[in-house]
Amino acid sequence: MTDDNFEWSENSQAAITKWFGLPSTNNEEWETIKQLLQHEIAHLIKHDYEKLLHILYRIDLNESVAMQALQQPNAAVLLTDLIIERQLKKVESRKKN
Repeated sequence: MTDDNFEWSENSQAAITKWFGLPSTNNEEWETIKQLLQHEIAHLIKHDYEKLLHILYRIDLNESVAMQALQQPNAAVLLTDLIIERQLKKVESRKKN
């Protein structure tokens, strides 16, 4: 996913901010939201791994892909991208229905 093609959805933002307890502001820029999410994921990896796994399950992120990402040194960055991609796919799917 490239930032140039990114189109933020309020539904995705609301879900992500709710699940990770991020500040909910419709005017936040893409990079700020991405950084907040990365920071929270890094915190959960170190301090509340079970909560992170529960969130990933609720998001319906592919388990094997998530586990592979968690084994990497940049797991928070990888999971952030995977979560955002998954949320955007959900939004696109809902638009089609």
